[in-house]
Amino acid sequence: STQSTWGDSATWHSPVLEKKMSALDFVKSVVVNLVRLAVLAAILYASVNIRLDAVKTYGRVIHEFDPWFNYRATEYLVRNGWDKFKNWYDEEAWYPLGRHVGSTIYPGMLLTAAGIFRTLEFFDLGVSLNDVCVFIPAGFSILSCLFTMGLAYEATRNINASIIVAGIMAIIPSHLMRSVAGGYDNESVAVAAIAGTFYFWVRSQRNPGVVSFIFAVLSGFSYIYMVAAWGGYVFVLNMIGVHAALMAFMNLFFESKFNHHLHRCYSAWFVIGTIGALQFPIVGWLPFQSMEQLGPFFVFLGLQFLYVLDLVKTKHFNNNEEKFNTFRRSLVTGLIVVAAVLFNILLGLGYVHGLSNRVRSLFIPHTHTGNPLVDSVAEHQSTPNTVYWHYFHITCYFGPVGFIACFFNRNPAKVFAILYCVLAGYFSRKMIRLVLLLAPAASISAGIGISLALEWVWAIATQALASSKDEDAAAETAEDTGAKGAASPADKKKGKGTEAKKAKSNSLASLIFNAQPFKLSSNPVFKLLQIGGAFLLAVVVFRSLIEFNVHSWRVSEDLSHPTIMVKARSHSGEPIIIDDFRQAYWYLRDKTPQDSRVMAWWDYGYQINGIGNRTTIADGNTWNHEHIALLGRCLISPEEEAHRMIRHLADYVLVWTTRYAGMAGDDLAKMPHMARIGGSVFSDINPNDYWMDQSGQPSPKLRKSLLYKLHAYGFQPEVVLSKFEEAYTSPNRMVRIFKVKNVAKRHPVGKYPAELNFVLNKSKAFKQ
Repeated sequence: STQSTWGDSATWHSPVLEKKMSALDFVKSVVVNLVRLAVLAAILYASVNIRLDAVKTYGRVIHEFDPWFNYRATEYLVRNGWDKFKNWYDEEAWYPLGRHVGSTIYPGMLLTAAGIFRTLEFFDLGVSLNDVCVFIPAGFSILSCLFTMGLAYEATRNINASIIVAGIMAIIPSHLMRSVAGGYDNESVAVAAIAGTFYFWVRSQRNPGVVSFIFAVLSGFSYIYMVAAWGGYVFVLNMIGVHAALMAFMNLFFESKFNHHLHRCYSAWFVIGTIGALQFPIVGWLPFQSMEQLGPFFVFLGLQFLYVLDLVKTKHFNNNEEKFNTFRRSLVTGLIVVAAVLFNILLGLGYVHGLSNRVRSLFIPHTHTGNPLVDSVAEHQSTPNTVYWHYFHITCYFGPVGFIACFFNRNPAKVFAILYCVLAGYFSRKMIRLVLLLAPAASISAGIGISLALEWVWAIATQALASSKDEDAAAETAEDTGAKGAASPADKKKGKGTEAKKAKSNSLASLIFNAQPFKLSSNPVFKLLQIGGAFLLAVVVFRSLIEFNVHSWRVSEDLSHPTIMVKARSHSGEPIIIDDFRQAYWYLRDKTPQDSRVMAWWDYGYQINGIGNRTTIADGNTWNHEHIALLGRCLISPEEEAHRMIRHLADYVLVWTTRYAGMAGDDLAKMPHMARIGGSVFSDINPNDYWMDQSGQPSPKLRKSLLYKLHAYGFQPEVVLSKFEEAYTSPNRMVRIFKVKNVAKRHPVGKYPAELNFVLNKSKAFKQ
């Protein structure tokens, strides 16, 4: 019979091909595999269902801020086609500058949604583009689960452990945080792209051969999609680069040989992936210029160098290790010196770029990045410890068990899993947004840990049951011996052989888990402790899984609240939906001229564009630091000074005043960020002048600011406006819109009007 580890792939081999497998074993194997498929199907269903709470509660609504830009851009792509999309210069955003969308966007998710919509439209299924965009995050969670399951299988070659991993990945909150229905953001497809690229890469390292090489090619194409989907492709690029470098190092220094298969696979992946990445304008030549992307390129060059050295060793040194090692050391040292000098020259000339602000923030304390715009974003905050329990729950204590297990019986996939846990864990500590990178790694390590626990429980339980049966059989044998006489030596020998065979192959455990059973102690005391420990461990595991499921559903409900709609209760206790934000945007859409320009803090630009269909001054793309600083100056300046600038930029000013509805985080709360960003460009702005004390009293400068007046007008009698007129206040006073009086003649898009030079001349270009 086939001997294998718990859940090994042996159970997936056709039983018909196993000559020694009986008909009963064949039936049992089929039943077990059908059960596995049923469990996997239930997991994938749960993966989608847990993400649909928002749709069930709020309907098919796009959430948050960035998803509204993605939806608007997808509409443009569907309506105008790819060629026009690539050249799209959006004059309805970043007025008066505008924005070239085609060169500043990752189009992967948009192309995916457009392709799905066109396919459904071809079959006349009556599905709207909005519905496609709403459900994409939930649908792609299936791919994330399957690819993560594949990663786990490559590391463990264990079907049952892999299914447990898929179950964790399906509902783990760190994956949910960016994949609930309606969250039409890049990360919702990027997690699947990350897991897919990693799976194909790790599968390519299983063993040398054509099939494995094909998986390396697939990994390259999957990486291209990853590049198209999200800026986090840099993490994927470096993960595979570090893994390849480490595997090459291990082969050279522990096995004293060059890994030709690794060289072929990495070369194929890097060449295919890099050629594909260069096709996207937002990437350009960064794979050869950006410091955070050069590492994998150096790994590629290093592997070519080692390949040539291996050929030289064979042809010119006749495998003389001593002479070859001397030659290699001299050559490597010289090349390192030359490369270091060349790199510094290119860095000085500006050909090689330094680390970006967001990447720098991953290696230094968050509040000291030197860029107040980056520091103002909540999801760029460093991750508190409490976040880990909230988003990872039981993986926090099962994960370390699986992580340690990966150090035993190492293979390339286990080495990759170790690196993945370490690197993703580090970056998740640095930025809350990057917690999702750790979701597949945490699922894999926790799944391995849980599977090991269940393997031990099953082994002890089945051995205890077998031991009990053997004792009963021994008692019956003793009675028969007493009645019929002592057994012959040959019979005793045969009996011992039968018992040994039973101990070696526990049929039920082998069928379900393929376990090599942990030995049950013959000492009655230790045996009892083992059985008791197995029972307690089983209780802990299953109770933990139940609690994890309940916790994940609760978190899913919390994550399913869209920022544009708020669930609350009326005075009578009835559940209600507060829709102030959309109502304000609908007012802009329906009650203002179509060419109206709306000034608001950059957070809301995407929603004003996407829902209100009006021109904005700035949005979440944040590509122009100086322009956002000008926007901040407009809002924090006194009314007269602010109006002198705003009349050349906008027809309306929109502010969030959610504090009147009992919600923190409105525009007054963001005032210090506005001042810091403004002060980074305008030296006459002192950010320390803008604050509110614990009782809510504003500082003198803040009280005089336009933003404070727009908040307080109509609610505080002493606050009056002369240059702005109230146009709309939402039913719950969460959003207010003011019309700008005496608006200047509209200036063409492309540059600032000359009338703003009085303030622009005070600015300086922001430098990190």
